[in-house]
Amino acid sequence: MNRLVSIIVYIFIFLPALSQEISPLRYVQVHGIVFDNENTPVRYVNIISRCLRTGTETDERGIFSIISYPGDTLIFSSIGYQPAFIRIPPGVDSPVYTVDLMMNIDTINIGSVLVLPWRTYEEFKRAVVEYVSPMEIEITNMENNLALIKSQINKDMDITPEAGHRYAMQQEAERIMTRNQTPVNNLFNPFAWAKFIDGLKNGLLKNKESKKQKDRDNNTDYD
Repeated sequence: MNRLVSIIVYIFIFLPALSQEISPLRYVQVHGIVFDNENTPVRYVNIISRCLRTGTETDERGIFSIISYPGDTLIFSSIGYQPAFIRIPPGVDSPVYTVDLMMNIDTINIGSVLVLPWRTYEEFKRAVVEYVSPMEIEITNMENNLALIKSQINKDMDITPEAGHRYAMQQEAERIMTRNQTPVNNLFNPFAWAKFIDGLKNGLLKNKESKKQKDRDNNTDYD
């Protein structure tokens, strides 16, 4: 009987102390501001509690708030910044713990990417075979323009055999001189333009029929 009483007394003495040792976790509200090396708030930083497995993120002002407890570790991560950690001191007694964090900017070298306009290798081969350089397109357009101008000039002109032979020889000489070279662009030739302007002044583009009619009218006036 005395032994039973002793056991009951021991239970009442040591039970309160034991209950204090196994008391539940004391949660702490942790909040603060995250900023970088230039004291600029860092937005949308991911924050994870290592022990509780909960998370949050900073707002547009860099402010965060998360539930933790003494001894826990908070993990901060964001693209462009080195990861950072905050350990809640085990001796925190207050239900609120304030801490600010500076995150260091992390420079990441990303390899270059070559973007090509072809979806498949077959399209690439076809583009290589059918490639036309911009210079060739420009030369073709210039030749078409020159041909149009010459046709307008020669429309009302009679070409004699001598003039045709001289023109053919001139074209052949130019072809030999510019062999294996970029064709000469007469649009930028000042002498060709001077010759063309002189021809305009001398009535190069005037209608032959109108000129003949004018000559007949002049002869009639003289009669």
